[in-house]
Amino acid sequence: MITLGARAFCGPFISRLWSPPRAAGLYAVMVPGWRLLMFHAVHFGHAGDLSAPGLVKDHPKYGYWMTLAGSEWNLYVATCEMVHSTETERAAAYQQLLTLPTTTTTKGQAHAQL
Repeated sequence: MITLGARAFCGPFISRLWSPPRAAGLYAVMVPGWRLLMFHAVHFGHAGDLSAPGLVKDHPKYGYWMTLAGSEWNLYVATCEMVHSTETERAAAYQQLLTLPTTTTTKGQAHAQL
């Protein structure tokens, strides 16, 4: 469990081994930080079904994420389930995540440490 902004996310999970929940919600694509158990979010998204095929792997930015991560074993996904949420509610929560500072300090909001 990690916190991004004011929301609790499950994970991060190695993307290659990730079993996405069958629920609506937010997701964060992450790469490891320079310290042990520190992760940096490189993308935030939202979906009506987080288990939709290709949610991460078929994303247009997947190649860029792989460049940052180096391999699928260094690419992580964290999710925040928003069961029974509307598209509008998910979009609002997504917009809040986009306002997080992108600093790389250990106290920044756009990264998480387990």
